[in-house]
Amino acid sequence: MKSSSNILDILSFLSELQLNNDRIWFKAHKDVYDSLRKPWEQDMERLISLVGDYDENVRGLNVKACVYRIYRDIRFSKDKSPYKNYFSGVLGRGGRHTVMSSYYVHFEPGNLMLCGGVWWPEKPILDRLRSLIDAEGEEFLKIVNNPELTSRYTWESTSLKTMPKEYDKNNPMAQFLKMKEYILVKRLDQSYFQTDDWVPRVAEDLKVLKPLHDFLNYVFDI
Repeated sequence: MKSSSNILDILSFLSELQLNNDRIWFKAHKDVYDSLRKPWEQDMERLISLVGDYDENVRGLNVKACVYRIYRDIRFSKDKSPYKNYFSGVLGRGGRHTVMSSYYVHFEPGNLMLCGGVWWPEKPILDRLRSLIDAEGEEFLKIVNNPELTSRYTWESTSLKTMPKEYDKNNPMAQFLKMKEYILVKRLDQSYFQTDDWVPRVAEDLKVLKPLHDFLNYVFDI
């Protein structure tokens, strides 16, 4: 089966958009955008189905609830560029509005990535995540040190400079207790998508994140 969309064509369009991020240019190229966006959403819908085969939190999600619109909210931003220069989506319960540990795909010129984890949790959730990692450190380390995971993903989480006051500075889980979010990232280059069907390849690479989601989402009582 072939992918409906061509990621390289999408990246080419987005590269032009980066240079011409204004409403006049976009309106003149709206037909090109539509011709790229629709098949991409069809592939994302198929990705949801494939990931849903192994993760019930993704099963049955509506693609429109998962993918981000290209239009930026510029009301409170110094950057008044009206359009995002990337296609992206969140695969997890609640779609792009989820607060749970979820999968994230990001297609941007020079910044292609697959991600997983919890982004910028509010303090009560972060406190529960740290408590869980402290209490179940052995299980957590078994998950995050799995070669299937470490061969693909690396941590790209913001962290405190010092330990949270609730924990001893010599705690063996210090690296993870300092984190303010829990994000693993697999960086990609364009050659990754030089295939007839990139969708199952992405689904397979996302699959290794599921044990981490299952662990972190314990704090949400699902």
